[in-house]
Amino acid sequence: MDRVTRTCGLLVAVASTALVTGCGSAQPATPEPPELPSLGSAVVAAPVTAAPESDPNRLRGLLLDEANLPPNFTVLPPRADIPETVTATGASPTNPAECAKLLTPLAAQRRDALAQASIHYAGPSFSSIDIDAASYAHEALADALSDVQAILRRCSHYSGADDTDTPVDYRVGGLAQPPAGDASTAFQVRTSSDGLTLGSSVAIVQVGSTLVQVAVTAPESVDPGVLSALTAAQVRRLRGVAGP
Repeated sequence: MDRVTRTCGLLVAVASTALVTGCGSAQPATPEPPELPSLGSAVVAAPVTAAPESDPNRLRGLLLDEANLPPNFTVLPPRADIPETVTATGASPTNPAECAKLLTPLAAQRRDALAQASIHYAGPSFSSIDIDAASYAHEALADALSDVQAILRRCSHYSGADDTDTPVDYRVGGLAQPPAGDASTAFQVRTSSDGLTLGSSVAIVQVGSTLVQVAVTAPESVDPGVLSALTAAQVRRLRGVAGP
């Protein structure tokens, strides 16, 4: 994963989240959470005729701003989005190693984007919203959408460790969301370590030649309606439709 999140004194690697700090005293053991639903069938890219976006500044300007978000979310400074799949000692922080790409920006997962942009927000109760977009040439778009879904299916359950060698467990599952854009899919990631859990709900949507990823992360379950509303608003922005 490309982020490292500290929770209750231990590091939990969770892509696309802000630093999470501070918890109370040790909590009693909790029952194992239920299994996540399966991912279901992969979606295919829709045909594209319009020219792809090649200006990263223009693409960045089309991402949602604070006016489009739930209350009390604040934009974070720009940060590096290249996944660190190998540590300084040569060992991968995740097993399998390629699962470190999961939830990283789409352009970091596949390097042939014509333009890319991302924005990250921190919210209340250690929640976060992360949005990234990548524009592709027509001939590369279908493979880009296919590749990101293939990684999800190869990484339905994987493991890792924080920088104190505390084990981290990752589970990936399907997520029901209304259709969005020209093609769309959604999934969820449950990250657990030392009795603590974070959940991420994610939508990946095609709008013309652009793929956009919208991720909502919280230490409790994410309301599916929050993700669907953000995704719909982001699609409207990319299509140039006025309004929230």
